[in-house]
Amino acid sequence: MKYDTFSAGVEPGGLRTKQEIKVLICYMLVNIKEGINKNDLLTILQANGIANYFEAGEAFSDLLGSNNIKKLDNQELYNVTNKGKMIAEQLSSSLPKTVKERALDAVKLLFKRRKIEKENKVSIEKTNFGYNVTCNVSGGDFEMMSLTLYVPDMEQAKLVQENFYKAPEMLYRAILSMLTQKNSELEKIFENTDKK
Repeated sequence: MKYDTFSAGVEPGGLRTKQEIKVLICYMLVNIKEGINKNDLLTILQANGIANYFEAGEAFSDLLGSNNIKKLDNQELYNVTNKGKMIAEQLSSSLPKTVKERALDAVKLLFKRRKIEKENKVSIEKTNFGYNVTCNVSGGDFEMMSLTLYVPDMEQAKLVQENFYKAPEMLYRAILSMLTQKNSELEKIFENTDKK
């Protein structure tokens, strides 16, 4: 097969033809019912070594221009048209299964992270001695927990923020287990953490 794209940043097994990239974009949009932001889609392809960012951007623009994908009303989200669905249905079997799975897994992770960030907040406040990082765990309509930690520098504050967003529910369960002296529950939490 003749490659017709730049391969900078593309891992072995990634996509190296414009046609493959277009098919994958249509395939992804068929499987993302609520639509996705263009930059998020392109970043997923590039960050996971699936396709070159600029080549993916060009493929995206081509699909938009040929009415295979469309922008949703009054939003920055895009979805697939019926023409694009046909492309995905007819040609997605030509793409490596691992590439399709990696792309959809990355989308699921992105949406999960966005939901966590929307429901749970972290604020970082500079003090005279360092930083206070406040982590809030939401129960939907009410706040379940607010925890403020002191850290000496911004690097650690960002690390606390990042790790909190990975599993805020685990922090809540661990603190609740400690304070209610349910050690067996705490052990289960740490066992699950070690497996990740």
